[in-house]
Amino acid sequence: MLPINSNAPYGVQTYRDLLIMIQAMSEDQLNCTPTVYDGDTDEYYPMTTLLTASDSHQVLDEDHPYLTF
Repeated sequence: MLPINSNAPYGVQTYRDLLIMIQAMSEDQLNCTPTVYDGDTDEYYPMTTLLTASDSHQVLDEDHPYLTF
């Protein structure tokens, strides 16, 4: 795996992939605010919430985790 401080893109297909990348972060990176980039607006947003889908969700399966900003 590439060092987490490179500017190379990382492929994240699952939360397990994301966990591996997070575990490779430095202490300083782990203390940063989780941030999401929106390519449509060319803006960065702090992630505010980790939620799980309810059984009434129309797109995701029940209990599927998702991040919001």
